[in-house]
Amino acid sequence: MRNHFARVVLGASLVVASAIAQAPASSIRYFQQVTPFEEASAEQSGSSLGAAAARFDPHRVQLALPTMERRLLQDDQDYTVATLFREAHGEFMDRRERYNPAVELRARWMPNQNIKREPGEFDLFGYDVDAEFPVVIYPDSYLLFGVYQYGRHYATSNGFGTQGNGPIAQGGSGTGGWGDETLTAAGVRVGLGVFLDDNVLFEAVTNPGIYSDLEGTLTHKDYDFPSSAMFTVQANNDFFFKFGARYNQIYEDAPWLPWLGFSWELAEGVRLDLLLPETVEFSWWPTGSTSFSVGALVQGAQYRVRSNAATGKERINVNVQEVLAYVGMTHRITDTWSFSGRVGSILAGHYDLSDGQNAFVRASGSLDQGLYADISMGIDW
Repeated sequence: MRNHFARVVLGASLVVASAIAQAPASSIRYFQQVTPFEEASAEQSGSSLGAAAARFDPHRVQLALPTMERRLLQDDQDYTVATLFREAHGEFMDRRERYNPAVELRARWMPNQNIKREPGEFDLFGYDVDAEFPVVIYPDSYLLFGVYQYGRHYATSNGFGTQGNGPIAQGGSGTGGWGDETLTAAGVRVGLGVFLDDNVLFEAVTNPGIYSDLEGTLTHKDYDFPSSAMFTVQANNDFFFKFGARYNQIYEDAPWLPWLGFSWELAEGVRLDLLLPETVEFSWWPTGSTSFSVGALVQGAQYRVRSNAATGKERINVNVQEVLAYVGMTHRITDTWSFSGRVGSILAGHYDLSDGQNAFVRASGSLDQGLYADISMGIDW
């Protein structure tokens, strides 16, 4: 939440350029029309796009019909904006990134974690909601709307954060360290996608929201707007090159960073998705509805917290970051419901914590390695 003026400049630039930013999304669910026949074919082929990626191709259907029926279908063709977009860019949208549901409900767990050279430990319980809704506005462009809420509840041991702070002076059990805390990120998502030509997509998304412990009255420093702009270029049928820039607080000292990556379907049902400096994943779809994956990601944010003192007027920023490696599985139970789970290890990361009091000696340092797990339920329609 530092560099406020610079963030305002970014926001103004995004508006002027009609570029309002990228976030986790599934191209598959956006613009697809599925027939039962193609759904079964996708299941049998083991396509990485899954059953939901089976595409309705009106031209192929027409060629399979007798001449007179084909002419009637052509005369009665659907010319809606969504259909025209789908016919022009459907395959591009299907292949540019892996499946991700329209609405995702996720629970995360990091038990018995600690900061190196800091006494005590903590358990992290995360509870996330992420929803996106695209609206096609022209045959070559669409708007993206969404909401998100990412919660972090820290259950700390009595000794956590006492390095330099000492025990509570009022006697009894407890410490003067960093006590139990709940941090919340919640906001909206607004974005724009435009095809500059058939093989080049420009996307921009902004995610204005509250990043706070939600204690006391909110101020402008409780708000942030992680944003990004990215070009996706289709080099061939199976390879998409990606580059752009993003602003967020995952890296405390580098909120502004370039994005560089690719999505590559190496073989039928096998793909590699990379977007530096935050994610990499290798996934295998043995059937059209089930995938297995191995990957790594960097996650985190900056939050504004209040003092535990009675006045509650003192405020300060805290930063949290985790570097994770995982193995995972996704299964589409039906066209509407999907399930995903991941388990892995915290490889690294960095925490910089305070309770908001100016006299508090910050609990700051690298994370020790530890267990990470999450489960999620996805919803499509």
